[in-house]
Amino acid sequence: MTVLGSINANESGSISAEQARLVLAVTRMLAVTTDLDPLLQRIAEAATSLLGCERASIFLHDQSANQLVTKVALQSAEIRVPVTAGIVGATFTANQVLHVPKPYDDPRFNREVDKKTGFVTRNILAAPMASIDHKPLGVLQAINKKDGPFDSGDFALIQMLADQAGVALQRYHLQQTAVRAEAMKHEMNLARKVQDAMLPREMPALPGLEAMGWTRPASVTGGDCFDLWPTPDGRLAVFLADASGHGLAPTLVVSQVRTLIRAFADIDPDPRSLMARANSRLSQDLEAERFVTAFLGFISTDGVINWCSAGHGPILLRCSGQHKVEEILPPELPLGVMPELTGEAPPPMRIEPGGGLAIVSDGIFEAMNPAGEQFTTERVIETLDGKCDRPPAEVISSLTSAATAWTGTDEPVDDQTIVVVRRV
Repeated sequence: MTVLGSINANESGSISAEQARLVLAVTRMLAVTTDLDPLLQRIAEAATSLLGCERASIFLHDQSANQLVTKVALQSAEIRVPVTAGIVGATFTANQVLHVPKPYDDPRFNREVDKKTGFVTRNILAAPMASIDHKPLGVLQAINKKDGPFDSGDFALIQMLADQAGVALQRYHLQQTAVRAEAMKHEMNLARKVQDAMLPREMPALPGLEAMGWTRPASVTGGDCFDLWPTPDGRLAVFLADASGHGLAPTLVVSQVRTLIRAFADIDPDPRSLMARANSRLSQDLEAERFVTAFLGFISTDGVINWCSAGHGPILLRCSGQHKVEEILPPELPLGVMPELTGEAPPPMRIEPGGGLAIVSDGIFEAMNPAGEQFTTERVIETLDGKCDRPPAEVISSLTSAATAWTGTDEPVDDQTIVVVRRV
């Protein structure tokens, strides 16, 4: 038995171009499908194709009975098991990928199904389908790899597919709840939970780096989100995205982008490549007037920043304690505007000790005072220049206080998000 909590770049192996294409195609389908049954059927079919296995099943959590039920079971009848029983129960309760190379040697394996059908289960790979706040919603299970045992590349693939399926399931449940809701406020409150769940629970701690993020929506929900997480190779990942509009739709769009970026980040260390994957989906899925600006950077403990920005600026860099803050322009158009990214891959940037990086959404520098004047990037830079040597939390507090003083109100017209990183 092998249990994997997270899969890093060294463990996950590589995936083929065809496999990557199929994952992205499934992601697109998940983003537009609104009926549950064809959604789950397509996920199961994609699992058999991606993993080269004989069968795939999807178990959903029946909360009323506290059971796991096969909503889709390719080539099998419906199965109901207690939530703690069997291989799927172990996957669900542990909320981790579970690999069982020899099921008949595992006491948790239920042999009765094989006895009744004559089928022989040689190996099993199962992954939890979880919501954005990591609550398991069900289990995706693959059975009998055709050309040998499941390998580390399969672990990464089933986790990516399960992550996308979990977001799609959560979106489906939110949409169904919203349809039943009698008031828009109830719909917004549900979406706000999704948005809040996208925020990191704690700021990552890496040697020599301090990071902090902050966001304030313009309405009950907004189109901004940020994320900070440590990468498998020991770098700090910084992500900030802003979907056009406000409300439920932009919240779901940025949640899908964030999930896609996080899913591929463990096996693809190139920010521009990750942005290209997200853009290929959004350019086909979004309505013409919709788009997403996004910044993604990987910062090593020696201060080197590998990054890409799709229409998101300003990117504010202070190279060292002796430098002023400078504005870096984004090299790419926003996600969803063109079928492919059109800019050049930007060269790495570097933060020396005492330097820092700030990513700010337009809700800050476009905030208007009662006279209709914008706060402007220049005022943002002026505020940062006076505080860049301070901890990120203090920098963010100074910038938000300055913007609030400028507008004269605590209720922003547009979503406001700030991420600050300092090298100490």
